[in-house]
Amino acid sequence: MTDVHPKPPKRIRSAIQTAVAVFTPLTAAVLFASPDPASASPLDDVSPSSEGLPGAGLFTQILSWGFWIALGVCGLAILYGAATWRGMNGNSGRGVEGKMYVAAGAIGAMIIGLAPTIVSVLFDAGQAG
Repeated sequence: MTDVHPKPPKRIRSAIQTAVAVFTPLTAAVLFASPDPASASPLDDVSPSSEGLPGAGLFTQILSWGFWIALGVCGLAILYGAATWRGMNGNSGRGVEGKMYVAAGAIGAMIIGLAPTIVSVLFDAGQAG
């Protein structure tokens, strides 16, 4: 009898296990962090700001270029993967490789889009504890 749901490749299983191992404690820390007013610090009112920082505009521009380049690379990976996936119907190894490129490009674009939110959540979690 054939398996209806074949096992994903070992690399994918490993990536999923790593993601679960990393994000589960972070999620728990964010959800269950309770600020204790008794342990107030003079640094509690400090928040990151680029106000008055020399070169802040240039740094922001370079960061924006980096995001743009990274999203372009993810888009190219998706296009290459889709072409490989579709064009290699007779070659199952190349078809699987194409699927992995599409998935990697999509996951990369998602992580790039979530990067500011991830940094903000981690900063807030650090301030809460």
